[in-house]
Amino acid sequence: ERKQNRKKEEKRKLVKRFSDRDTENYRSGYPGKEDDPELNDNVRFYKGEIASSPDGALIDEIHSSWKGNYRLLERHHGYIQWLFPIRESGMNWQAQPLQLHEAEAIKADPKASKRVLESYKLMLDFYGMQLVDEKTGELKRSQNWRLCFDNLNWSSHNFLRITRILKCLGELGYEHLKKGFIQFVLREALEHHTLEKTLSSCRDYWIGTIKDDQDREELYNFIDQFESKNFR
Repeated sequence: ERKQNRKKEEKRKLVKRFSDRDTENYRSGYPGKEDDPELNDNVRFYKGEIASSPDGALIDEIHSSWKGNYRLLERHHGYIQWLFPIRESGMNWQAQPLQLHEAEAIKADPKASKRVLESYKLMLDFYGMQLVDEKTGELKRSQNWRLCFDNLNWSSHNFLRITRILKCLGELGYEHLKKGFIQFVLREALEHHTLEKTLSSCRDYWIGTIKDDQDREELYNFIDQFESKNFR
């Protein structure tokens, strides 16, 4: 049993080292990564000019027709890279990594920028959450939160999706929404025991996507203080 615990601890440290490198690389703006001005699929998608693929749709159709279709959002694996492009390659080879010039173009286009926010709201609803304040990022439980929380706890590929979503928000002008998301998840996980399965990803990946050092430290401290109070 002692050997098993040691193996678990070594694995946890390995994951932690990888996650630290991953999120630090993101926060540093991917040093050495060059922009390709020929690539424009993400801008075109967010301007409503092309559909996502495979088996996708135009952005406005996804927002209007896919919202609340939890089975589709759970099982379809080709849309998340289009809705939340980041500067890393994903599992969908038909989706293009985000380019710096695309991020600037999306932020500069009011309609495209608003669509990014709608994409976030779509996924929040899927996860049982609702955006209360677009300025602070404050969230509350949605009407279907029990069903959605249950799915999120037992469908861990959504944890990877959330890492992508948070990274994308930071690239496309919505960095300020991340802290509210993580605060909500931490309260649900630690105080209400409703999202306990998300805690490792929250600690090892999601907090690390926040670019402000003080905000990151505050969130890590929230976990530490809660655990020191309750697990003595």
